[in-house]
Amino acid sequence: MNRRKNTSSLGFSSLVLLAIAVGIVSASGIAYVVIKNKQLTARSQIAEVQKRMAAHEVSITLYKSDIEEILGFIRLRHQLDAQKSKLTEIRFVEVYQSSDEERPAQDSVVQK
Repeated sequence: MNRRKNTSSLGFSSLVLLAIAVGIVSASGIAYVVIKNKQLTARSQIAEVQKRMAAHEVSITLYKSDIEEILGFIRLRHQLDAQKSKLTEIRFVEVYQSSDEERPAQDSVVQK
């Protein structure tokens, strides 16, 4: 009459639903780990590229300064030609040679 039922409280449909839920949760956990690993890999690659860019930026700056130094004379000549300036290029530069302190050079303008 008042007997207890011997059946389990989990039926087949609830076990299937539980298995699907476990699969979804574990798949989302794996996907989270994969995405985090990709983010870390991308972050390290970005840092490496930024370091290479900084190194290249320094070398580019050095090359630009070398080019500007070389082109400075050429630009100056072109500007003087365009302005029809009377300034001309000095083609010969005399090297300064020091003379003895006791005896001044023959061509010296000022004597001690």
